[in-house]
Amino acid sequence: MTNNLSTGNVSVTVLEALELDRVVGGANLDWNGVKAKAQPYCPNTVAKYSKVDPSKVDRPMAEQMGQACLAEMGPGKAFFARGQIEDGINQMFPKK
Repeated sequence: MTNNLSTGNVSVTVLEALELDRVVGGANLDWNGVKAKAQPYCPNTVAKYSKVDPSKVDRPMAEQMGQACLAEMGPGKAFFARGQIEDGINQMFPKK
């Protein structure tokens, strides 16, 4: 899913939490779908993590992937995506 956000004359499409809400240690994870949706925003991040075993994804790894993607997006797009990424990670990997 995506959201379209407008800022003046600039329209930015952000990936809803980069679909990290579906990262659950492999259960019900559409890893190919996650990669396909993130590809336009973070192609280098997707390439870096493309061989990761979804069953091995945990909170630290999800945070690492999210931060890498935000850095790759650049500050403009990352400004809009950061909250959604963090929310998605927190939903799937609650802080103790």
